[in-house]
Amino acid sequence: MVKCYRKSVSLSDVWVSSNDKLSDFYASSWQRGESPIPLLVVRMLLTALALGILVFSLVEGASPYWLIYLTNWGLLLITMMMVSGLLVSCVAVCKANFETKELPWYVSTYWFLYNIVVTNAFMITALYWILLYEPGSYEEGGRRLLWLDISTHAMNSCIALIEVLASRTPVRFLHFYQPLSVGAWYAAFSGIYYSAGGTDSNGNQYIYEVLDWREGKRTGAVVAASVAGLLAVYVALWCLALCRDKLSISLIRTISHDLPAVPPDTRLHTRIV
Repeated sequence: MVKCYRKSVSLSDVWVSSNDKLSDFYASSWQRGESPIPLLVVRMLLTALALGILVFSLVEGASPYWLIYLTNWGLLLITMMMVSGLLVSCVAVCKANFETKELPWYVSTYWFLYNIVVTNAFMITALYWILLYEPGSYEEGGRRLLWLDISTHAMNSCIALIEVLASRTPVRFLHFYQPLSVGAWYAAFSGIYYSAGGTDSNGNQYIYEVLDWREGKRTGAVVAASVAGLLAVYVALWCLALCRDKLSISLIRTISHDLPAVPPDTRLHTRIV
């Protein structure tokens, strides 16, 4: 145990192995009680949407190079997050009235994916529309290419945002390293891919032009800026989850039995002689 800001921090706080309430992972913020049904319905719809976008991308962008792109890593991860979240909700429906502070493996898996996927989904969307989007690139591909871009670089963040707002999944500040690890791994992968002589689907010696390792200083600056951006997005996510919880508790989840019990009035007690 170490002391940090007057509060003890254990290894379980840094990892995704424990939480005060298991219902935080299967109940919605916008309901009374802890029924898993409302969030189950939302997750079924989001999972179907994520799977649809993944299939659409695989069909329209079918290529031996499909797996080298960060966008497609994000699609795989967000689909995995929604499937794991749906599993958490389904188990909660089947096993009613169970509670444990130590999280089952499937809940820890969902929480880990949630931490890395939501932050990176927002980052992928921002990076694409700021650095890579070319307005004239739809002349050859037409509407299908436009819808592919919207699905993979906008709908991914919509799915992540709905999951954040609809759920009670906690966001801990100490988990900031988890989304950073994925960003760092992709930067390392792009460097290794370049060193091994890999190319993009057009034969260029890079995956993305902004990650051209022949321009070491520029690429290093892009990586450093992306790390700072990921940290900023995670802090924003942490603040959003904090506001979500405070608002939902004050407006929806606060009910009479949550209030402290009133001590009995001793004046009403009769003395036994």
